Amino acid sequence: MPATTQVRSRDDLATLLGGKILAGEFQPGTLLPSERLLAGEYRLSRSMVREALRVLDERRLIDVVPGRGSFVRTATVDDAVDRMIDIFDHRGVTPRNLIEARAMIETTAAGLAAKRASRHELAGIAAACASCQQAESVLDRVQWDLAFHLAIVQAAENPLVQTMFRALQPYIVELLFRSLTDDEVTSKGLAFHQRIADAIEAGQDRVAASEMRSHLTLGLTLFGSDIDRNLNLVAQDALKRLASNKVTIEDVLRLAGGEPGGTATGADRGSRECAE
Repeated sequence: MPATTQVRSRDDLATLLGGKILAGEFQPGTLLPSERLLAGEYRLSRSMVREALRVLDERRLIDVVPGRGSFVRTATVDDAVDRMIDIFDHRGVTPRNLIEARAMIETTAAGLAAKRASRHELAGIAAACASCQQAESVLDRVQWDLAFHLAIVQAAENPLVQTMFRALQPYIVELLFRSLTDDEVTSKGLAFHQRIADAIEAGQDRVAASEMRSHLTLGLTLFGSDIDRNLNLVAQDALKRLASNKVTIEDVLRLAGGEPGGTATGADRGSRECAE
């Protein structure tokens, strides 16, 4: 079949094939068309095709097996975090930086939510809190933890607060993997969720703000030397500690808000499901 997309270089072909792999058009284990077929379809030299496949191999999207061809890889934890680092480059940002920024935004948001949350929004906060406690995997817990905080920010009824939170969301996802792969941080951190939710429901704005600040700043004492390390590296180490390698690139990007086309994140969907 003739190619319908203009491909003029090695990078064009690598981008095209990589996009198809990430979109699921080529499933894990699929054998890609041969160099000869790709060269004919896209009117490129075989050397250019070979270079494009090498790029995909370096990005861990395919495995090139001599004598057999190029196979789509099954994404692993390492692939997911490497891809996230490529897209959300947080050089110079540390967990301490993020904790300070979140405390400024979310402490205020919790107090405002206690004053302004509707019954519908209160139900969403309570459901996200419960789902986070009951989550059976780290990935699910990260999603529901993010949904809990997002529900509170939305209940603050201030679009600028929501915008600021969204700007931090990729960083927050990285830090959540650090927190929720640490048993002590998880245990102590989740205990605050119910107290925050209860204070918001009771309309106790000062209590809600105080509990939120205490919750967010736990890492200052519990993260040890990680507190002032590069956030990308902290997240990478945390993901490698997961017992399962079933975290895919798409899982991490969805939570971080990095899906192409502006589609809803897992936290958005979780927040909506909770309130319905």
